[in-house]
Amino acid sequence: MTLDYPWYFVLFCLLLGALYAGVMYFVSRKAFGTRLRWLLAALRMLAVSAIAFLLLAPMMRRTVHERQHPLVVLAADRSLSVAESADSAFTLQPLAKRLDGDFRTVHATNADKPHQTDLGALLDVPRDAAAIVLASDGIYNRGQNPVSVAERLGIPVYTVALGDTTPRRDAALSHLRVNRIAYQGRTITVEVTVNASQMKGLRTELRLTEAAVQRAVDKKSITYDDNHNATYTLEATALHPGLRRYDVWLDLLDEEENRENNHIGFYVDIIEDEQQVAIIAAAPHPDLSALKQAAESTEGYKATVLMAADLATKRVDLKDYSLAILHNLPTASLAVPEAVKELPQLYVIGMQTDLPRFNALKTGMEVVSRVRKGTDLTAVYNSSFTLFHYDRSDGEALEQLPPLTAPFGEARVGEGVQSLFTGRLGNIDTRQPLIAATTQGGRRRAFIWGEGLWRWRLGDYLNNQSHEHFDRLVSQMVNFVAQEEGRERFRVEAERVYPVGQNVILSAQLYNEAYEPINTPDATLTLQGDSVEGDYAFARQGEGYAVSLGNLPEGTYRFRATTTLDGQTLTSEGSFAVEEQELEQANLTADHTLLRTLSATTGGRMYSPSELDALRDELASIKPVIYTHTRHSELVGLPLVLALILLLLAAEWVLRKYHGEI
Repeated sequence: MTLDYPWYFVLFCLLLGALYAGVMYFVSRKAFGTRLRWLLAALRMLAVSAIAFLLLAPMMRRTVHERQHPLVVLAADRSLSVAESADSAFTLQPLAKRLDGDFRTVHATNADKPHQTDLGALLDVPRDAAAIVLASDGIYNRGQNPVSVAERLGIPVYTVALGDTTPRRDAALSHLRVNRIAYQGRTITVEVTVNASQMKGLRTELRLTEAAVQRAVDKKSITYDDNHNATYTLEATALHPGLRRYDVWLDLLDEEENRENNHIGFYVDIIEDEQQVAIIAAAPHPDLSALKQAAESTEGYKATVLMAADLATKRVDLKDYSLAILHNLPTASLAVPEAVKELPQLYVIGMQTDLPRFNALKTGMEVVSRVRKGTDLTAVYNSSFTLFHYDRSDGEALEQLPPLTAPFGEARVGEGVQSLFTGRLGNIDTRQPLIAATTQGGRRRAFIWGEGLWRWRLGDYLNNQSHEHFDRLVSQMVNFVAQEEGRERFRVEAERVYPVGQNVILSAQLYNEAYEPINTPDATLTLQGDSVEGDYAFARQGEGYAVSLGNLPEGTYRFRATTTLDGQTLTSEGSFAVEEQELEQANLTADHTLLRTLSATTGGRMYSPSELDALRDELASIKPVIYTHTRHSELVGLPLVLALILLLLAAEWVLRKYHGEI
C-alpha cells in the first residue's frame, strides 16, 4: 500500500475517529452502560477513521501474472515453383487446427507475388513470435539469404519441405546482367548464364534480338557438357533513344522438360548523354567515397569529388554538371560557390557546416543551434513520404544501420519539405528531419542532416552482404534532385520499367503561378499500350496526385495526363515499360538443403508434408509466456473496504436500536 501523505496522517485519522466517537458517546449520550458505550464508541471510531483514511487516497499495489499462449507464424510459399510441383495443394490449415486452443497463430504468404520468391520477407514476423513454420521448396530468387534473416530473429524455424529435388532434363537461362541505361551509339553488353542438366553433348544456339529490327543482333553456339553452367556475353549497338525491347533466346531442344525458361525479355533506356554529379566537399572525408560509389551505382551518372578550396584555382566549369552534392558546406571560411547555386543541390550537413551561413542560403531547411557539439541520430522511416517512391523494405533496412553524427540543434523546414527519415535519439523519435527533400521554388533539393554515411554503407554490407540498400537511397535521391524541373507547372513521374505483377503507380505534381504545390483541380490520365488502354482519374495524395493503374501486362505504354487550372489546360506526357521477370520458371528443382540448414541453425527441424502430427508434438514443447507486471488501484474502489465500513455502521445501528436508542 502506498500513500502520498506522511505516515503520521494515519494517526490524525485515528484521532479524528476517537474524537468523533468520544463526543458522541461520552459527551452527548450517557444513557448506555459503560460496556455498551465503549463498544459503540469503538465501532464509530473505526468507521470514521476508515472514512478519513480513504480521503487520503491510499493506493494498493498488486503483482499480476498473465498467461499468454505462444504465437506461431505459419508462413506458406505460394510461388509458381511450388504451384507447379506435386505439393501444390498442400496447406498449413490442418496444422493451424491442431494448434488451435494451445497457440495463437498468424498466417503469412507470398501469393501476391507468385513470379518471384523472397523467403527472407516471409520471415518478417511479429516481435512476440515464439516460432515459425515455413512451408516451401527452398527456392528463392529475391531478397536476402533467408538463413541470415532467420539467425537474427532468435527463434526456431521449422520447415516443411515441398517440391521435387530430382534434377530435370532441362536447359535454362538465368542471372541476366545488363545496364538498363545505355548511351546512344555505344555498345550494350548482355551477360547471361546458361544452366543445363542431363543434356551432355547436345548443341543449341543463344541469340540476342532487338524488337525494333525483329532480327538477331548477336548469337553464340553452345555445346552442353555435364551439369552445364556457363556465362555468355552478347552485344548490341544502342542506335535510337528511348525505351528499347531486347530478348535473349536459347533454342529449344526436344529433350527439354521445362519449355518456359529458355527466354528472357528486358528493356534498355537509351539516352543521348551521361549526367555528371559534382561532390563538393569542405575537406577530405570517408563519406565522399561512399557517396561517389553510391551515385555511380545509378546508371547514367558519373560522380567527381572536388574540394571547395580548389575550385577557383582549378577553374572547374560547374555548368557541365547536373547536380551538386555539398558535403559540410558552407564552412566558416568556405562559401557555397555561386555556380553551384544554379544547380540542383543535395546538402550533407555535418559538424564542419557553418549553420548561420547555411541558414542564410534559404534552402527550405534551417538548423538552429546554441552549442557547438554533435549528437548521434539513427534513422526512422517515414512511410508518408511522397516526393519519390521508396520501398518500405529499404527503409526498414536503413533503420538497422549505425547513427549519423549531426550538429546538435533544432531543424526547421519550410512548407513543401518532406522527411523520408526522421532522427531517433536513443529511444526517442525526435521527429526531426534526418533525410528530407523538396521541390519548392521550381528547384529540387535534398538534405542529409548528419555525416558518417560511410558507416551506413559499411553497415549495410555487414547486415545484408551487399550495399544495395544504401546505394539505392543515394541513387534515388540523385535521380530525384537531378531531374530537370524546368518551369513545368504540371508533371507526372513514372518509373521507366515496372516488373509484371507489381501495381503500377504514377504520381503527379501541380503548381500555381507562385510555383506552390496544389491539388485542388481534378486531374485525369489517358493510357495507351499494346493491349491495354483506358482513362483514369488521379487521387489526391499529400500535396500532389497519384493514380494506380493496377497490374499491367508486359509491353510499352504511353500516357497523357491533363488538368485545368485558372482556365488553362495543362498536360504532361511520358512512357514506361512493364517487363516480364519469370524468375520462378528458371529453376524448378527444390532446394531442401537450404531448408535443412535454415532449421538447423535456428534450433528447429525439417519435416515432410506427411509429418504434421510430429511437428505439432514438437511445437507443444514451447511454453506459454508469463507476463508479470504491477498494478496500482485506489483502496476506495475495493468493494471489501466499503463493505467493512458499512458493516461497522450497521453493527452500531443494530446495537443502538436493540437497546432502545433508535
